[in-house]
Amino acid sequence: MIIMKTRRFQVLLAILLVIVATAVTYFDAFMYKQPIMQVEQVSQISKTKSTDEYKNTDYSIVQKVQGKLLNTKDKGKKITINNTYYQSQLTDEKYKPLEQVFISKSNGSHYIIQSTKRDAVVVFAIGLVIILLFCMKFARGKLLSSVGVNLIIFYIFMQILIKSKNALLVPMTILTAVIIAAVALIIILGPSQDALMAFLSTLIATTVALSLSVLLLKLSNDSSIHFEMTEYDLQPYFGVFISQVIFSVLGVILDETMDISSSLIEMKSEVPDVKVGALFKSGIAIGRELVGPLINILLFIVIAENLNLVMLYLTNGNSVGYTLDMTLSLGVTQLLISAIGIVLTVPVTSYIASRMVARRAS
Repeated sequence: MIIMKTRRFQVLLAILLVIVATAVTYFDAFMYKQPIMQVEQVSQISKTKSTDEYKNTDYSIVQKVQGKLLNTKDKGKKITINNTYYQSQLTDEKYKPLEQVFISKSNGSHYIIQSTKRDAVVVFAIGLVIILLFCMKFARGKLLSSVGVNLIIFYIFMQILIKSKNALLVPMTILTAVIIAAVALIIILGPSQDALMAFLSTLIATTVALSLSVLLLKLSNDSSIHFEMTEYDLQPYFGVFISQVIFSVLGVILDETMDISSSLIEMKSEVPDVKVGALFKSGIAIGRELVGPLINILLFIVIAENLNLVMLYLTNGNSVGYTLDMTLSLGVTQLLISAIGIVLTVPVTSYIASRMVARRAS
């Protein structure tokens, strides 16, 4: 009863803090040097229909945005800005009353809108996640700590890449992935045998999967794989691609490893005299149940990431074969590498975990 009351108090406190934090960030314009305008009234001036050669229709809309400055020496000044946007809102925005926007002067006199001020929305979204975590029965502190520490590690990784101009992309990706995996496991499982067991399984399965995949790519001479289709044409093409694969494979293998390991640990606690062989077979059985859903999840992610490109190619009159070749070759390759890692993780983790768990005292 006391525990329930404590949890209810924590949830209510978290809700209160999120509301306060959201309100504070909504009214924090005074902390910014860049001019911020509060939108008060919006009216439509014109609407023009446009159609391209492929019969795609869109509308160009001009709206009059009226508001007042919330900061700088001109605080309180009334401003009117004409904003042009397309109804599809692909690269521009439609503004509404009560929104706050960053503005700047164009040609030294006229104001233009640069972007929407979204800090309050971001704070609310983060707060909502924290509230949901408080409603769940698991180590929230460990989860948030691991995410926070790994974000710092990733920030350092990006700074090194910027200074080295991507010359150390692949080596730094490998090192960062190893550190992130180790930190996540140590924080969540503690500096224990369980963390070591999961780390070794993750490291071995990921290394074997990536090594085997790179070997197969080289033997096939990267046939029909368009590395140059990497987003934003970033170079080196193969380095960027393999770095993306390393992080994606690591994440899914880490999850799979912890599921198998924790299940075998629980099995040992319930059946103290269980044999190594029985543990290994149980690990394989658990892994079989995980392989299908994990690969399907990755498949859906690949489809979701590339659906817009597929539609663009097909809309522009390209054949289905050419479209899939140019848009999904990288995604499917990444999926296959991840699938190899997912499958290999089952026997690797089952072997390591069964032997380490079996040696535990009953």
